[in-house]
Amino acid sequence: MSNVYSSITVGELSDKLQNEPITILDVQDKVDFDSNHIPGAINLPIGEFVSEAENLTKEKTYYVISKAGVRATRACYYLASLEYDVVYVQGGMNAWQMLKG
Repeated sequence: MSNVYSSITVGELSDKLQNEPITILDVQDKVDFDSNHIPGAINLPIGEFVSEAENLTKEKTYYVISKAGVRATRACYYLASLEYDVVYVQGGMNAWQMLKG
């Protein structure tokens, strides 16, 4: 069982989005997600995470983001323990907003 996952900056994520199809998992609650998210991101609020995570596929890499990064860290740790391929997005949506202005 592994709890290891990699991380990426919002700048690196932005570059990846331009060049390849990726799956972004946004663990913000629904209200925050509705007001600010990356287009195409899948909303899976941390409160529903444990029950819904089993519906994810292990064939994909998930880029996990939250508002500030705390919930995304917990989500990555949990998914990595189940041997999903996850990448933590550093700084969360707060950093994304700063990047995108």
